[in-house]
Parts: sequence; C-alpha cells; structure tokens
Amino acid sequence: MKTRPSASDRQTDPEALSRDDLRRLAKAERKAASPDPSQSAAARREIQDLARRHKARVEGQSLAARLAETSSLALSRGEEVKSESVRIATPLLDEHGARIVLRGLPLYRQETVSRVRVVSRGGLQLAFERGDLDGGPVKAERLYETAKAYRWAYEASSALTTPTRNLAPISSRSPMRASAGPQDAVFAAGQLLRVFRQGLSERQCAILDRVCGLDLTLRAAAMSLRADPRTIRTALIEALSAATTNRASQRRDDA
Repeated sequence: MKTRPSASDRQTDPEALSRDDLRRLAKAERKAASPDPSQSAAARREIQDLARRHKARVEGQSLAARLAETSSLALSRGEEVKSESVRIATPLLDEHGARIVLRGLPLYRQETVSRVRVVSRGGLQLAFERGDLDGGPVKAERLYETAKAYRWAYEASSALTTPTRNLAPISSRSPMRASAGPQDAVFAAGQLLRVFRQGLSERQCAILDRVCGLDLTLRAAAMSLRADPRTIRTALIEALSAATTNRASQRRDDA
C-alpha cells in the first residue's frame, strides 16, 4: 500500500505545491467548472498564476543549486569567488506572458537576486591586472573604470547575463539616485551605451561587447572574432580611450 508523503517531504520536494497553493488550486478548479463565465474566467487566470509562480519557484531553487555548485568547484580550484546581491530590472508581464506597456513604454519592476562571480577569471579584471590596458593615451585605471561602466550599461540594456562566470540575471548597479524607477535605469543604460559607442567602428563595438560586456578574455574574444589577440588588445585600448573621451564630452555638455 502506497503511503502519502509527509508534510516535511512535500516541503523539500521542489515540484510539490505548498498547502496554501493546493487550497487555492482546488478552489480555482471548482470555480472553473461554474456555469458563470466571469467566475470560470477568473478561475482560469488564478490557475495560470499558480502555474507561473510554481515554475518561478522551481527555477529559483535550481538556480540556487547551480550557484552553489559553481562556487564550490571554483573554490576547490583555488580561485577567488565573490557572492553578491544586486538589484535588477525585469519587465512586467500580463496574464498571457506579454510585456505590459504604458504610454508606449514598457514597465519594469526591481528585484533583488544573488549572483556568484569568479573574480579571478573575469576577462576584464584579468586584462587590467596583466597590463593589457597599459600603453594608451589614457591611464589604465581610467580605462578600467570606463570598461566597468560599459559592462553595466551593456548588461542592463541588452538583458544578457555573463554566461561563464555569472549564472544570475543582469546586474544593475544603477548610477542614478535610489528613487529612480527600474525602467529609468534601463533607459539610462541604453543612453550611456550610445554615448560610449559614438564614433566607434562596428569591430570596436564588437570587441567592447565581448571583453567588457560579456567579460571574455582577450584570447576568447580573439577566437570569437577570428583575430590575433595582439590586434584585439590594441583595438580594445583604442576603443576604451575613445569611449572615455565620449563620456567626458557628454558630461561637459550636460554641465
């Protein structure tokens, strides 16, 4: 005879619904069978909402397990691992999964997420520590600050994650005041990215996107673009120097 799982077993099973969710589901299923169209429609929306919340909870537990595995493997290799909580902007969705738009602009909400970054393997940090940003018309420290600002703008505006070293959603270290809404941060990131890219060639933008935005090493970026790493290093310094000048000019114009 098959025994029913205990309450503790249901809580540890990521696929199991909580007691409150089970009650809401049963109530919604009863309403869905109602001959009243308004009640049945509301019940179907409730069931869809429960399914979305359950899927998000399962994905969150899976992500937490992958983050823990990434951290433990990196630490066992003697690498430097940094865990941090960041505020991100995610689009608001309606009951059908479509983006909510108000006055022609998409709406966003802010969420706090955890991410694990293998600091010792970051391509941007590695390039700075190895001196690959030296030798240009602008000091390496200033180019490094520009590169970090470019990475934030790239991640926030393109909704991408760093695939190898960052399993969390987009980082969002907004340069704006704390009262600014998440959609304001997304639009500000897009504007900053346009300032950085002004006057740059398509290849220079591609190099910045890979080394700064995706945090690839110079060698990985060179393989991606089918170029020599020394050529990529020179082009990276030129692109970061131009981006630094563009931002300085934009600040002077705003002042």
